[in-house]
Amino acid sequence: MNQQLEFLEKAARENRLAHLLLFHGGSALHQREVALRLAQILNCSQLRPEGPCQSCSACRKILSGNHPDVLWLKPLKTTIGIEQVLAWQQKVYLQHYEGKYKVSVIEDADTVTLPAANALLKVIEEPPERTVIILSADNAEGILPTIQSRAQLVYFPDLSEETWLRGLGEVDQQEAVRALRLSGKNQNLATAILEHGVLRLEEWVEKFQIAVSERDFLKLFTLFPIDKHQAVLYLQVMAVQAQEGIQKGIRRPGELLAIGKATDVLRQQVNPRLAIEVLALELFQQGGALCD
Repeated sequence: MNQQLEFLEKAARENRLAHLLLFHGGSALHQREVALRLAQILNCSQLRPEGPCQSCSACRKILSGNHPDVLWLKPLKTTIGIEQVLAWQQKVYLQHYEGKYKVSVIEDADTVTLPAANALLKVIEEPPERTVIILSADNAEGILPTIQSRAQLVYFPDLSEETWLRGLGEVDQQEAVRALRLSGKNQNLATAILEHGVLRLEEWVEKFQIAVSERDFLKLFTLFPIDKHQAVLYLQVMAVQAQEGIQKGIRRPGELLAIGKATDVLRQQVNPRLAIEVLALELFQQGGALCD
């Protein structure tokens, strides 16, 4: 365990933990593990020098995701919206059910919309007693500056490939390595690819590449329907491929810019089919084939 995480655990043991933590960088799986451990330390009824006991009712409930005072908030599709934060806000202000601390973990916090972030800020500015909020994000810069300034930032370095693979549990190792390659070594993106299905993603991206290289709009029809989450995932992988191609001198920067623009509009409630079709048309005009 690195020194920063040791300090966090020590603060949790001594009831001195900051009420707002911002985890950023590294693996989302690692961030989740640390958030769980801190929630256990804060609520364990038989805390030991080496850590939470893992056997008391509180530890077991937190680990299984069933503790009433440990709340998890994650995106619906691609963002965390105002309705989600308002519903969470009501739960935060309820009295503690059985825990010593109420702990809220907000995953992918950099996807919180601006109205939702403002609602979140109200809780952060006046947190209830014995409440800890953990924001988990890939990129801290995606968090509203007024929230960032109130948080204790905790940076997570990338895990070694071996440690990341081991943390996945019972997953086909060859598939995991393929996912890591497709993600450009981005462990969070690789995890999302695995959850979606490596083969399924590869097939979709290949069909899109063929449609663009042949400038055949009709071939795009076989790519749908897809939801917003899938579309963002496909575009992230295409962006990795475009970036690698630019470095090798076989892609034009315009391709990466077009993919980035399509990703941005997708996050703004644009229909996924429309975003993908507009991207394809732009790439038709550039005359660039998206190829490996």
